[in-house]
Amino acid sequence: MNSTIAVNASNAAPFVPSSVRDIPLNRIQESKTNPRRTFDETKLAELAANIRQHGVLQPVLVRPLPGAEDGFFELVAGARRYRASQLAKRETIPASVRELTDAECLELQLIEKPATRRRARTR
Repeated sequence: MNSTIAVNASNAAPFVPSSVRDIPLNRIQESKTNPRRTFDETKLAELAANIRQHGVLQPVLVRPLPGAEDGFFELVAGARRYRASQLAKRETIPASVRELTDAECLELQLIEKPATRRRARTR
């Protein structure tokens, strides 16, 4: 089945330049607006073991920390990877750095928040 999708350029998200680089974990502060508040400690430990073996495969998203000196960042997305990297005793984490407003930051955090998993009912 062939299908064509038309994209309206006026509704497309604007291009936001970013760079990916390794940032020291001690220069990243978790965001107070992140909607994710609980973390399964067992799964976090599993992710830390995976990071020890393979490294962080997907960069976290950070923005320059508002009101702080240069070189400090606020974590926008990737709190599990950040915390697991701390557990894995890593010194740095790959991060995509973007200039974001508070509103853009909150929007990305809401988009990134995982949906609650529901178990399928058996009848």
